[in-house]
Amino acid sequence: MHAISRGELKAGDQLPTVREVAVELSINPNTVNRAYADLERDGYLTSHRGRGTFIAEPRSAAKTGPTQRDRLQDVARRALTECRSFGFTVEDLIDAIQRSGSRRT
Repeated sequence: MHAISRGELKAGDQLPTVREVAVELSINPNTVNRAYADLERDGYLTSHRGRGTFIAEPRSAAKTGPTQRDRLQDVARRALTECRSFGFTVEDLIDAIQRSGSRRT
């Protein structure tokens, strides 16, 4: 999503296969598959059986643009995914957010 928002990936660009990403990052292919599925469900990717996974055409902001709640949910999902990749739990993330919030007040 960061690469899409920065313009590094554009609509129609093909992504590497699940296996290629898993090997390159030394992670379980199921993790990559789940991430691709989440991004496809959210409208960022599109899959074509036998052809691959591609960056989806942008959605019309007027019709389907994300709400503030959608954006916050996306931030939470990305934070949790990253935390899990480092071995942290949901509780660890919540605790860190609460500590960070209390220091800013």
